[in-house]
Amino acid sequence: MDFETRTGAGLRQQTVERIGYGIVDSTFPTGHRFASQDDLSVELGVSRTVLREALGLLRDKGLIESRPKVGTVVASPRSWNLLDPDVLRWSIAARSAPTTLGHVAEVRLLIEPEAARLAARRRSDEAADELVDLHQAMAETVADFPRYIEADLAFHDAVFRAAANPVLAHMAGTIRVALEGSRVLTVQVPGGPATTLDLHLDVAHAIRRQDEDEAAKVMTELIEVSADDLLRMLQAPAPQRPPGAPLGGARS
Repeated sequence: MDFETRTGAGLRQQTVERIGYGIVDSTFPTGHRFASQDDLSVELGVSRTVLREALGLLRDKGLIESRPKVGTVVASPRSWNLLDPDVLRWSIAARSAPTTLGHVAEVRLLIEPEAARLAARRRSDEAADELVDLHQAMAETVADFPRYIEADLAFHDAVFRAAANPVLAHMAGTIRVALEGSRVLTVQVPGGPATTLDLHLDVAHAIRRQDEDEAAKVMTELIEVSADDLLRMLQAPAPQRPPGAPLGGARS
């Protein structure tokens, strides 16, 4: 999967992305010591203020740490905030998958079937209709991958909303990042998106009927099928790292 800087990102975010992705894809391994801020700002072509702010954001994500008499170094992956949308997106792009996406699939199996169960219990008529409409949008865009992915993500968002649990709704934002990354791969499996259309419709119908057990069961099957498709696609050769000169580092 190709890595892309977030559309419309300013200079600070571009700097965060360049360094952060380099850390996650192991260009800068654990313990790597970066050059001084003066040297690094020159190499990146940004002001010290921009660099300092970017490093602060990376520190908040757990990717770097400051050590006395050493400087800024890459932190152990144990410190990384794996639920941070940027870190998750970089992990998927760098193909720390199948590990990352495999772990996400496990979390989805713990969360989404129960979200579907709650949605079946609590859904409003409007929420039930929305799920059916979103499935129709998926069916109509099945040959248009970008639009299909957008409709698919909206479907899963709608399930979380129908569950009427604000904590779940917040978690959906993180899961969405992983879903978007995985969908770019799974739409390329033989048969494409059509392979899971019926399962999405079954989820929508179970929620509409307020059949809690069936909603959870079908959502589980949907996630398992998607996970199997993903594992097949991840067997493809890993993409090359995005072009660009490596960032400077101090010699040990």
